[in-house]
Amino acid sequence: MDDNELDRLFGEVSEAAQKPENEPSKDKEKEPSDKEAGDSERAEEILRKNGFIVKQYKESSEEDDEEQEESSEDEETEDSEDTENTEDAADSEGSDEEDGESSEDEDQEEDTEEGSAEESDEESDEEEESPSKAKKPKKPKKKPSRRLNKKGITIICLFVLILGLVALIWFLPAFRVRNVHVEGNVSQTDQDILRQLKLEYNSHLMGGVSGNILDVIRLDYGKTEERIKRENPYIEDIRVSVKLPSTVDVTVKERSKICYVRTPDGYAALDKDGIVLELSSNDTGKRVRPVICGLNVKYAELGKPVTIGNSNDYKKAIIVLGAILAADNASIGDNYSMFENTLEVRMLPSGYIFLTVYSPSGKLIQIKLNSLEKISDKMAWLLYAFNSEALDKNKTKGFLDMTGDDPTLREY
Repeated sequence: MDDNELDRLFGEVSEAAQKPENEPSKDKEKEPSDKEAGDSERAEEILRKNGFIVKQYKESSEEDDEEQEESSEDEETEDSEDTENTEDAADSEGSDEEDGESSEDEDQEEDTEEGSAEESDEESDEEEESPSKAKKPKKPKKKPSRRLNKKGITIICLFVLILGLVALIWFLPAFRVRNVHVEGNVSQTDQDILRQLKLEYNSHLMGGVSGNILDVIRLDYGKTEERIKRENPYIEDIRVSVKLPSTVDVTVKERSKICYVRTPDGYAALDKDGIVLELSSNDTGKRVRPVICGLNVKYAELGKPVTIGNSNDYKKAIIVLGAILAADNASIGDNYSMFENTLEVRMLPSGYIFLTVYSPSGKLIQIKLNSLEKISDKMAWLLYAFNSEALDKNKTKGFLDMTGDDPTLREY
């Protein structure tokens, strides 16, 4: 291949590379002439003979029109990119003239005009999207303040105050038991009450206080009181109060044992309301009086009301025993107690009531009653008869009939 042909070939390429790319629309508007087409084919054949491969990219007129429209719309954004592509094309041309050995450089020079438009379109799209994706500057995080606010200081002060009060309550001598006053107990001794309260000398006043905060503040022994009433049926009610310094006041309301009833296992002691106060067996040898006989006792549990089949008979017997107690309390100056010497109150299905009473001399006398009418007056007269020893002087072996208006001794 001679120098003229190479000069003509590379001269056309260099002119295309040196042409500024900001005017692609003018070059594309001009269609190649037949002569230029013949020259390009002749140059391609010459390059093939000498080992060069030339790739020619042909595009349709429709694609040129589309590129022309896109380049006209993005003309402002393409200016900067075209300038950079022009410089790259000039560098590639200079390297081809100096070396003349690389066929790939020739391909890049021919594609410069066509690729620059596509790259500029892509870069312009990226530039249009970039402002929308710009990140907002992050605000610097504020460091949390370590200063204590007023609420925190108040909580700390309250906590310290509570600890101080607890320490004072625990260690001050005023909160130690020094004096105990017990009132209202008859059958229970003071020591029995204190033992049930679990209060000892020099023990802490809060030893029996209930668990919740209100009871602690009020020094209330509510749970201890309930426990004692549950464990000791004789105590109907109990109230424990604290008086500073070092004093405990105990007020007791007891149940009174008024009678016994027979059970399958022995005897049950009852109060006037039928609460079981004691349970004893037959072989204890304990003196039990008075005993209400003729009752159908079904169930008896300590601290609970007794279950009786004929409850009306039990109520009548309690009324009779109440009248006997009232007569004893009304008697003045006499040592004899008719209630304590009453052995038995027997209820009969016929409606009659039989009393078995020991006289002051120890004589066993039976009294027959048929109704509760004027029962208080009848029991007052009976007590007078025992104290005057009128019944002891009579030698008749029988019973005292009080069913009529005038009491009469009758033989069996």
